[in-house]
Amino acid sequence: MAAVAELSFLLFALSNNIHAEERITVQQENTAYTFSLPENTNSCLISRFVGEEKLVLWNTSDLRSNNSSVPEHLKRLVSTGKTYSYTICSLTHSDSGLYQEECWTKGNLTHEKNISITVCSSMHKMGGTDTRLGKTVDMQCDRAAHNLDIQWLKHDIRYEQEIWTRVFGDNVTSVTDNVRGRYQLVTKTSTLRISNVTITDLGEYTCLMMNQQKCVKSDEKLLRLKSETIYRSVEETAVLPCNVNDFTDDPPPLWKFKQKSLFHTDLGLQNQTVPSVDQNYSLAFSSLMLNHSGWYSCYASKTQQVYLLLVCPKFGPPAVELFSEGEKVTVRCRDWREGTGHYWFIKSNRTEGRVFSVKDQRMSRVSWYYNNGNLVISNVSVEDTGEYWCVVYDPYHQCVSTERTVLVYMEPFGIYSTFFKVRCSVLSVLLLMLCAAVVAVNLRTRRGAQLSAQRET
Repeated sequence: MAAVAELSFLLFALSNNIHAEERITVQQENTAYTFSLPENTNSCLISRFVGEEKLVLWNTSDLRSNNSSVPEHLKRLVSTGKTYSYTICSLTHSDSGLYQEECWTKGNLTHEKNISITVCSSMHKMGGTDTRLGKTVDMQCDRAAHNLDIQWLKHDIRYEQEIWTRVFGDNVTSVTDNVRGRYQLVTKTSTLRISNVTITDLGEYTCLMMNQQKCVKSDEKLLRLKSETIYRSVEETAVLPCNVNDFTDDPPPLWKFKQKSLFHTDLGLQNQTVPSVDQNYSLAFSSLMLNHSGWYSCYASKTQQVYLLLVCPKFGPPAVELFSEGEKVTVRCRDWREGTGHYWFIKSNRTEGRVFSVKDQRMSRVSWYYNNGNLVISNVSVEDTGEYWCVVYDPYHQCVSTERTVLVYMEPFGIYSTFFKVRCSVLSVLLLMLCAAVVAVNLRTRRGAQLSAQRET
């Protein structure tokens, strides 16, 4: 109910100032907030809405005047700068509310802005949540108590300051542009669920935990694109798409390359074929080399898309591993050793013949052991058949070797089955016995012929 009351209050306050731009900012208790007003103006007013009243807090010309009528307790709270900036020092919960800036030049209103300030007892940055475009993602509101009202805000990247927009105005209806129906609030957990994620959904979110109209805590989250691991062999081609440039007014995306802690913004390395950037800002490699391996990041609109490209020598003949349904299968990375890292990739009918990182596939029955290089598949099924590739790399993400294991399903009566092997063994024994019998018969026949010949002579 507190969120509903607050939204109704803001809508009432804005009804008389429909042309004013509204910004939402979240501040921690005991910090400061600065109103930065435009210069080249004759005078400015900073007001605050309290209920249905609009109270003028500071008149810039009066505040700077020697004969200022501003009460002394307000002067102590406000720090005036040389460039028309005014700061509320040591914010408290009572400073939360809707403020307005108005400035005049030669009698004309030239600046108007509404600012909603929310002061929280504590603010936490809770890390990032990885997702892929087109997927559904849940943003958790950590440590949200059932007796608190939850408000979700999204950082507006158009502004350098931390300006936020409301995702939900009343915990039900989405008020963010073009997301109506894609954003849902899971009531029991206060989770923000975003369906069919697009580029515009990426960025910073904050979950406000409100006790009536008082902000108890703010938890900030970062929704970002999940990094993708790509395997290629030398002399092959590769294209790394850049899908983060969704704002036509922004500058073109910038590609960066990283090997361990070394960055190259121009992607130019000594003795390395430099990839090209096509019209869609994708990074294209015409003939891959071993030292193309590394991290590639496409930066645009304060968002980045990250790839780990592993270029390896061409692999030799694969090993074959047989399994029956329901078994536990261990696929070994024999070239793994201390001081190296490794990745597992899979190529199967389930992935339509494409090579995917096992880690990216999130296979629930697969355990990846980093300390010995083994990949363990429990309760194995026919769907798990395919090629499993182990890529071993050094600390600079240079590929050292590639091993390939083909996982083959052993059908109950197939050529690899126990029944087939037993049958083959029995048939082999019978064939040997038949051959022995034929040989014995032949020997008897010859011996009989020899005896007959001796008697005749």
